[in-house]
Order: sequence, then C-alpha cells, then structure tokens
Amino acid sequence: MIKAENILQNRLEYFKNKDYKNIYDIYSYKSEFRRYFETSDKYGEHFYNLIEIFMPESIEIYKVFYNNESVEILFLEKVRDLKEDKLINYYSKSYFVLEEGSWKILKEIRESTLNKGL
Repeated sequence: MIKAENILQNRLEYFKNKDYKNIYDIYSYKSEFRRYFETSDKYGEHFYNLIEIFMPESIEIYKVFYNNESVEILFLEKVRDLKEDKLINYYSKSYFVLEEGSWKILKEIRESTLNKGL
C-alpha cells in the first residue's frame, strides 16, 4: 500500500504530467471534491482551466499522524500563479481515510501566504 504522504507527492507529478484522472482517483468517494466533481471528466474540464492559471511546484511534508484507518498530514505546498508570476505558499492539512485497501484524500484545508517574485 502506498503511504498517504507519497500520494501527495504523486499528485504533484500528476499535475506536472496533466494527468487529471489520477488526481481524481486519489480522492475518497465521501470527499467534498467528489461531491463537487461527480466524474473525472467534469474535473478534467476544471483541471485544464486551472493549469492555465496555477501550477504546483513542490511540497514539504512536516508531520504525518497515522491512526488506524485515518491519516492527517501537515505540509507546505508551493504553487506558481502563472498569470502574475508569483509564488503562493499554502500551509495545508490533508485528511486521508482507508478506502478499498488504499489511502484516499477525504478533506483538505489550505491557508495561503503570497510571496512576490520568482
């Protein structure tokens, strides 16, 4: 089984490779994400608009808390605003649940701070 923190790293690569279907698949059926985007194709429409504006650059994982069938991960995600060429730091928390034998993202919370330049 892939560790939850590795799934976050994989998501970064999925973005870079424009692989929205794998991004969609890492979210739990019970997540708000899946309630909003009912199919991977609906997310795909949003995804292609999103990558015209923003592109994730890196993540730094700070803490991982495993608790039987759930995981909480605290991390910093750096995202490039492509329109204004600014780097945005998102201080984030992701909650994972076990679903069909693998970790899936249930919920995410992001707070951003804007860094100018670069």
